[in-house]
Amino acid sequence: MFPSGVNDPAGTLVTPAPPITSPAYPAPTFTTPAPTYTPPPIPTLPSFDPYAAPAAQPAPFFPQSAAAQPGVMRSDGIFIPSVRFLEQIRFEGEWIARNGLGGLGITSMDLNASFTLPIFARQPPFYVTPGFGVHFWDGPDTGFYSWFPPQSRPDLPPRTFDAYLDIAWRPVITPWLSGDLGFRVGVYSDFNYVNNDSIRLPSRGLGIVTLNPRWQVAAGAVYLDRFGVKILPAGGAIWTPRPDVRWEILFPRPKLAQRVYTLRSTDLWGYVAGEYGGGAWTIERVNGAHDSFDYNDFRVLLGMETRGASRMRGWFEVGFVWNRSLQYYRTQTPGIGPYDTVMLRGGLIY
Repeated sequence: MFPSGVNDPAGTLVTPAPPITSPAYPAPTFTTPAPTYTPPPIPTLPSFDPYAAPAAQPAPFFPQSAAAQPGVMRSDGIFIPSVRFLEQIRFEGEWIARNGLGGLGITSMDLNASFTLPIFARQPPFYVTPGFGVHFWDGPDTGFYSWFPPQSRPDLPPRTFDAYLDIAWRPVITPWLSGDLGFRVGVYSDFNYVNNDSIRLPSRGLGIVTLNPRWQVAAGAVYLDRFGVKILPAGGAIWTPRPDVRWEILFPRPKLAQRVYTLRSTDLWGYVAGEYGGGAWTIERVNGAHDSFDYNDFRVLLGMETRGASRMRGWFEVGFVWNRSLQYYRTQTPGIGPYDTVMLRGGLIY
């Protein structure tokens, strides 16, 4: 693989008289391998998915090298790893405190499983993720809004549901240009009232440019498909100055992470993150009226997560939630702004 020295035998030149021997000079021997260049692996951007929970699988700082896992090395130097059919199973729980009569509490749970479909032999696979979620609503308290007309006082059903199917693909076009594409079809309702508005199609599309192993930039859009907020711009940069630091300076979900401890093959990372939270559902009101509503908020989070060779991973977050809004769209009920509050969230991935 590396050039090695070649020693030519000495040659002898003989003349009749007097004999003169001229030794040939041996060719030099190269004992130091010639330098080789290996294209740097392309880091993976986290999934932009503000209409649901955080990315199911935290993006690795750098993917493993081709020597460390099975896969295919393309002729342009891009390594495509082998995949499992059942990629992962993920569970997440979230609790947002009500904070008084003028507040709104939410307890949410979500379970999904991701499967891989390697449709193209020399490209990353498609990820297909069916899932189901439930949200338990604590409030709003109709008595707190006693100055509203009785028929216009806000209320919510005890629970709403999410039943969805995600399809995601991250094509690699060149060593420096890739993409992050995702599409979801889901039914969001209390299942007492389901119509065309219950079916939502959130999606995303981003182009990713890898400038060097430390910097990536991305630009695109996220289609939320809520009743009031339809689309948001998305993008920014990822900075990885060293293996224990990763700053995802990305809208609408920035995340600044650093490795704080390593135990055997598992790393513990701490991070500060932000996100645009909420969702949209169709419901049947207490008085029997059919309605649809958006819930939106902003969040800042402190979290810890594990990363490593084990398939079992987890995370836990503590956050502050503000600028909350609840808006109705099929009746004349005025929108409200629940109190700022705190939240807890955690999950496991296998």
